[in-house]
Amino acid sequence: MEQILSKLSEIEITAKRIMEDADRTKKALSEEMEKKCKDFDAVLETETNAKIQKIRAGLEHEKDTQLTALRKETETTFSALDSYYEKNHKSLSEELFQKILKL
Repeated sequence: MEQILSKLSEIEITAKRIMEDADRTKKALSEEMEKKCKDFDAVLETETNAKIQKIRAGLEHEKDTQLTALRKETETTFSALDSYYEKNHKSLSEELFQKILKL
């Protein structure tokens, strides 16, 4: 009977050691996975920020290009209006004068 109790005690101690080892392994795996997740998040954040910067730079360049084109178009329109006025200011003045008189 003593021998059976001794064997049961050994089995219990062995089971306890196995459980402790499993807990240590579980903790180590958990820490490793947490580290991998943090590393992945850091890499992903870096890549995302780089892509955002690239998109912003592209949009900024596109905005500058469109703004430059708009300025040129505006200057061309003003030049055309100035030229038209210089050529037709007498007739425009006369037409305006006549419209004022009719009121």
